[in-house]
Parts: sequence; structure tokens; C-alpha cells
Amino acid sequence: MSVVHLAPGPGSHGVVRHALTLLAQPPLTGSPVVRGRHLGSPPGLHPRLAHLHVTDHLWGESPDAAAAAVERVAQRCPVSLTLHDLPQEGEGAERRARRAAGYRRMVAAARGVVVASEHERELLLACLDVGPVPPVEVVPLPLDAPDLSPARPPGSGEVAVLGYLYPGKGHLDVLDAMAGLPSSTGFAAHGAHSPGHEDLVGAVVATASAQGRVARVTGWLADAAMHEEARRVAVPVVAPVHVSASGSVGSWIAAGRRPLATTNPYVVELARRCPGSVTLVERDDLPAAIARALADPSSTWLGPSVPIGPSTAEVAQTYADVLAGWAR
Repeated sequence: MSVVHLAPGPGSHGVVRHALTLLAQPPLTGSPVVRGRHLGSPPGLHPRLAHLHVTDHLWGESPDAAAAAVERVAQRCPVSLTLHDLPQEGEGAERRARRAAGYRRMVAAARGVVVASEHERELLLACLDVGPVPPVEVVPLPLDAPDLSPARPPGSGEVAVLGYLYPGKGHLDVLDAMAGLPSSTGFAAHGAHSPGHEDLVGAVVATASAQGRVARVTGWLADAAMHEEARRVAVPVVAPVHVSASGSVGSWIAAGRRPLATTNPYVVELARRCPGSVTLVERDDLPAAIARALADPSSTWLGPSVPIGPSTAEVAQTYADVLAGWAR
């Protein structure tokens, strides 16, 4: 046995969904998958490498606890990591310091690290101490061929944000940007609230109601339902306060949409790699950008000439190649 993958956490979590989607691809289907934080002792499980799919809160109740869990696996065999949700200044100095300390310990235990963007690599290096750093590979989040079918469900007329509701995701910022629009323009939040943030559902509804408009919070949606909802809306928007990589952008693109995306290093990197995949918008220009998109709906749909990738199959093959090298 060469590589075993550890992916703890609920299957609905974005990090876990990403891992399990890749592990279902032919280049990786031969790899055992442990849905927990430790290898345990099943017969015959003696990998040359354990690859851990990590964001700190999936691995422990605190960054220190997460680091300790990773270190325990590393005591059994060499480990490599896919790191998500890298610490960054926008989350506040105290929280960033706690998380950066945990990520430093995790990286120190690893033979190699995968991140999803050049921006994430920079965030990672910024929180490491001076000293030896294991190899860091940038493997982008997959972007599969978009749905370019001319057949579209009836439009909802709504401005929408896709993905979990949590502070900083941008739902309330988008509603604030809609303040000058006619109240007949609705708002949709496609997805469920993150644990502990139930209050955001009420805040979204109340903010919209104060503007005289209707807000629709769908709750969790299966993939097919999410895809259809993404194709129904008038204006897709991605407006997080800070982000290191975003599966929500990929969901809009898979549905054939070209979302408005407030400028940050990740979406600038994406726009450079896949020109025409998003419409970059400065945050101060978001109200005008939404109004322009409502006036020109064609601007929110992808054309057939837009380059999209790498695909899920290509990303899985890259993982297989990288991990095989680290398992030697």
C-alpha cells in the first residue's frame, strides 16, 4: 500500500466534498480512505504515506488540538497535507496568530503540502517561521466543463450568493449593495448556514425586508438542485470579505454562469488562468455592477470560448503524481 487518505468531517463540508470527489476519480480510486482523524489499526493498513485533507476545525476543537491530531498520525507514518482556509490578516490578529501557530506545527510534521492557489502558498509562507519548508505544490480547485446548454429554467429575477452562510461570506454586503435597486428585485442565498451561525438567516431576511424586498434562503441543496438554482438567478455574485480559494466560484462556473466577483488575490489569479470566467468588480463598485448585470443579463453567462480548467480528472491525476513522488 502506497498512500492512504484521511478526510474527517461531515460529507457536506466543502473540504470533505472536495477530497471525496477527487478520491472517486480513477487515478485515486485505489487509495484507501479513512473518514477520521487517526489511522487506527485495521489489518494490512501500512501506508508509505498518509495524506491528510485539512482545515483546522475539522481536525480539532482548536488549532493546537488540530496540530496534535496531525502529529499523532505523523508518528505512525510519513504524512502530507492538503491545507485549506489558510490563516490571514482579515480574520483578526489574535485568531490569525492562534491558527498560524497550529498550521506551523502541522507543516513541520509533513513531507509535503498541497494548496489550491498561489495566493494560498503566499499565505502559508507568511505564517511559517524561517527555516526548512517542505515542498509546497499548488493544485487548483477543479473547474469542470460548464453547462452551456441554451435550455434554461424560468428566471427568478434574483441577485444571489451561493454557498454556506457564515460571517464574511458577503450575503449582507450584497444586500447593502442592492439598497438602490427596485424592491421587486429579490435576493437568494443558496445553501445552509454554517453551524453556530443560525442568526445570519434572520439577519438576511430582516435586511432585505427593511429594503422592502424578499430574501429567499434555500437551506442545504443537493447538487442537481443547486445547479438548477444557479441557472435560474438573474445575477450571480461572489463577495467574501477574505478568501484563499473558493468552491462557490466553481459552482457558479459549472452552471454556466459568469459571476460578479469582488476583487481579491484568488479571483484575480482565477481570472488570469481562465480569462472571461468571472467579472472582476471592486467592492465599492458592486452596486453599479449589479445594476449593469441586471440591465445586461448576457454578461452573467459564460461563452463557449472561455477556457475552463483544470478538470476534476486532471486535478486527481496531478494529486496521484505528486503523492506518488512523496511516498517514495
